[in-house]
Amino acid sequence: MAYKSIGLASVLVFLLAMCDPAQASLLQESIEAQLEELDLEGLVRYTELVDPDLQAYLPQLDLKGILSGMGGQVSMLELFQQLAALLLREILLSAVLLRQLVVVAALSALLTRLTTAFGENAVVRLAQSICFLVIIVIGLQSFRTVMNLAAQTIDKMVSFMYAILPTLAALLAAAGGITSAGIFHPVLVAMVSAVASAVRYLLLPLIFAGGVLGLLAHFSTELPLSRLAGFVKQTAVTVLGLMFIVFSGVMTVRGAVTPIADGVALRTAKFLTKTFVPVVGGMFADAVEVVAGGSLLIKNAVGIFGLAVVFFVVAVPIIKVWAVILIYKLTNAVIQPIVENRIVEAIASLENTLTLILASLATAGLMFFLIITVLVGLGNLAAVMR
Repeated sequence: MAYKSIGLASVLVFLLAMCDPAQASLLQESIEAQLEELDLEGLVRYTELVDPDLQAYLPQLDLKGILSGMGGQVSMLELFQQLAALLLREILLSAVLLRQLVVVAALSALLTRLTTAFGENAVVRLAQSICFLVIIVIGLQSFRTVMNLAAQTIDKMVSFMYAILPTLAALLAAAGGITSAGIFHPVLVAMVSAVASAVRYLLLPLIFAGGVLGLLAHFSTELPLSRLAGFVKQTAVTVLGLMFIVFSGVMTVRGAVTPIADGVALRTAKFLTKTFVPVVGGMFADAVEVVAGGSLLIKNAVGIFGLAVVFFVVAVPIIKVWAVILIYKLTNAVIQPIVENRIVEAIASLENTLTLILASLATAGLMFFLIITVLVGLGNLAAVMR
């Protein structure tokens, strides 16, 4: 996580203030006063959404953490090791699914050999169909679990976004980005709601329908549903792509002009204050500049905290879904030499459907991540412009 690059503007503001002891004292007093007014405890409570093993990697929203560079350094090696350990743990927990599928597949293979040895038998064929149904039921259970996990993750991220966006918008306005805050805050709230609704109530049901149709298509040759299942899944992929294109377009168009307008407005206001307010005009303009710098520091700290929370909230479910996908891949590799092709294709269909859920969840998390990044970057760009 690029804490250093995102906080570059904050560090520059802090260093500039350090050049003057009076401004440094004013900067610290400004940050303390704003921290007292802001309800950051409400945001800190959202750390409960993060896996306990990963909470230590979240930045601290306090005066010391903000002034020292947003709460210390993060060891990328330790973080990678922690995520790898989490993936291994989830694979071991999902090993039960592997055992169940392999046992049922082996039983189906045995029944197939009996059919070959003793000729066609209605009882044996019925037993084979029952084995296939058991595989479908096991797959649908894991599929339903993954669907619920994805929906719950979307709900968690949305509730956190609704909590952090007003705080970031207020800090953006205090840092001088009044135009950006006024334009972007309602747009970003609408984008969060639209993305969540599209994924929760359109994409996930489409993926679920495509997965069920794909399983039914492999159950019997008398049910030619493979084309319909493919169409439904392709529709889900198309919706996901269009959603991201629209999101990117809105972010690009809205973010192109507002920081420049804020920067020009602030430079004009500072010039007029220094020029037309006698004696104290320059001091007042410098004080406002330092206070805005303090707001910029807090905003970047809150933004980095938000990025970390979104990343960890979405990373754990992605790892869990990925572990299930790996189990399905391993199952197919193990049972392919012994079972009939339709079982392999059915499990592959489940695997592809779970991959779509993984892509939808990752895309939604990326959009929320970019929303916070854009809001943080607007204030930094406005500061540079002024």
